[in-house]
Amino acid sequence: MNPDNQQESVPIGELQEMLRVLTPDDGPFEDGVYGKHTQKAVEDFQRMHGMRMTGTVDAKTWNALKQDYLSEMIARQPAAPLEIIMQPHQVMEKGCSNTNVYLVQAMIRALDQYIPDLPVVDVTGKLDSKTERAIKWLQDRCDLPQSGDVDKNTWRFLAHEYRSMIGDGTGSFPVRRVTPTQK
Repeated sequence: MNPDNQQESVPIGELQEMLRVLTPDDGPFEDGVYGKHTQKAVEDFQRMHGMRMTGTVDAKTWNALKQDYLSEMIARQPAAPLEIIMQPHQVMEKGCSNTNVYLVQAMIRALDQYIPDLPVVDVTGKLDSKTERAIKWLQDRCDLPQSGDVDKNTWRFLAHEYRSMIGDGTGSFPVRRVTPTQK
């Protein structure tokens, strides 16, 4: 494709969107017209990829543009959140070995640097006496029954405290040192 011979097989709007993302310094060219800015961006893209600089969008150029664009869009997206949902009557009790106990212990380990006096736990995947003690400590501070078990309410509190103190991974809010409400 070139300015003198626009081929209908390549959608110019889609081409310009990909070029806007991949060669942002060559714009503006979101006008649907294969003009000089679009041609220069195509040439720059071809040069950066070791292709012959024709300024025309052949199949090789189109496929490379599409592949780079899709990779760039994936890179720009935030990582998918990890949503752990406990089943309606699921409870992690003392002595259980459960993959999610690793997560509970890891959250407690992360929180212990922000919550003074929170008992330290080892990340073992087993709800041992150290983990039970830390869970009871947290349950006491948030007015939950002090069972030492991780039920939905305890999980909800722990996940909330983790997000509010450590963050959600996006860096969208500051990490802060806060303690749960004392009784």
